[in-house]
Amino acid sequence: MPDLSLPEWQPADTASARAQQHFLEAEGVYDLLIETDPEDLDGPEPDSDNFLLFENLDAYYETSNPALAAHLHYGTDGTFALATHPAPTFAIAAAWLVARGADPGAFLHPAGHGGTPVDERSAAVAARFIADHARYEHVEHVVEPDETWVMLRDTTSAGATRPFLLQLETGDPERGYTLREGSFTSPQEVQQWLETRRTALPPVAQGEATVVYSPKALAARARIIATPAKGTAAEAAPTPLPAPAGRRAVR
Repeated sequence: MPDLSLPEWQPADTASARAQQHFLEAEGVYDLLIETDPEDLDGPEPDSDNFLLFENLDAYYETSNPALAAHLHYGTDGTFALATHPAPTFAIAAAWLVARGADPGAFLHPAGHGGTPVDERSAAVAARFIADHARYEHVEHVVEPDETWVMLRDTTSAGATRPFLLQLETGDPERGYTLREGSFTSPQEVQQWLETRRTALPPVAQGEATVVYSPKALAARARIIATPAKGTAAEAAPTPLPAPAGRRAVR
């Protein structure tokens, strides 16, 4: 993990200064799971990037976001920019980092911790979502110790008939997370499925979608498509376990 005190660097703006201060004051709260492009032993190089994925160790007690993504960019003028993104699932956090230029491969292969997919099927779901995440906007999510579910809305024509995507992530801190997803016609249909869970998740809405990607995100999407994860995200999932009691939605 980089030394975020960064004694030889100055924050480029107020947001970076606040993000740095947050990390310095949150000792023991975050566990670093993935670091791409780590800095050299002699220190960071100007005009370089560092992408980090953390687990929020307090999240499951506070029902807050379990994942925290951070992008650290070192400028050529002795300043750094630090942006962070809390996320309800590790797949969503990874998608944010990849959109900012991180190598997607770092987030798609089992690595002996909870921040990567545990199996090929989950890796296929995560790869699909990372490649197409710009299609979706957050609706609500619920975090529980044994499961996190997220409802997203497909903003493209591909999801015209079933625009609401439900993702279920269950985690094992020693092995990784299991990720399943399915598309529904309405939020009410999503909630009904969550309450009963009598059937497998429906397939994800497919189709041609027009999405505007940044140059970095477009390059990352091309890398994912060129080397897709094994398995298929469209397979029917086994009937999940009953829903945890006492869910609290976060909008």
